[in-house]
Amino acid sequence: MKNSKKEIATQRILILFENAVSNARNNPQLAERQAQIARKISMRFKIKMPWQIRISFCKKCKKFIVPSISSKVRIGRSNVKAIRITCSFCNHTYRKVIAQ
Repeated sequence: MKNSKKEIATQRILILFENAVSNARNNPQLAERQAQIARKISMRFKIKMPWQIRISFCKKCKKFIVPSISSKVRIGRSNVKAIRITCSFCNHTYRKVIAQ
């Protein structure tokens, strides 16, 4: 019973996230709401979100960010190759190191 609930919740999270990404440009409020519902489902059923979904949330303000729509993406120039992502809502910048 528990496994079936978690499977259904995981499927629902993936569907909501896909819809949020597709609605991000045309209707940002709807996309934000869908992403927040996906987060709430994962917290309620204690499901770890996949990495592709987790990186789409700001680490500071927890809002749904889509590259080039609600965030700026830059490539770092230091010795450590990294991508810098700046949230448009709270201006928090964080890095993702690129494997060499």
